[in-house]
Amino acid sequence: MTTVFFKINDKQQEEVEQLMDNEGYTNKAEFFRFLIKFYKYHKSPEEMRFEKATSELADVLKKLNKGGKLEKPLDEQLSGL
Repeated sequence: MTTVFFKINDKQQEEVEQLMDNEGYTNKAEFFRFLIKFYKYHKSPEEMRFEKATSELADVLKKLNKGGKLEKPLDEQLSGL
């Protein structure tokens, strides 16, 4: 296992200690390991916005397709994507 050292300012230290107390972490190493896992497995705000926009667009296209307002079937239009 590798040891990592880094500095944080006093305000960050207070925030880390408060988060550790609130969430029940017993030491900083445990807390920072959790942050790494959280970052790795959770989506960024940009990814979440993109997924929301894509979903909204898909809903609009489905409604247009159902209403007969698309010249070609939706599957045909999206086949090259």
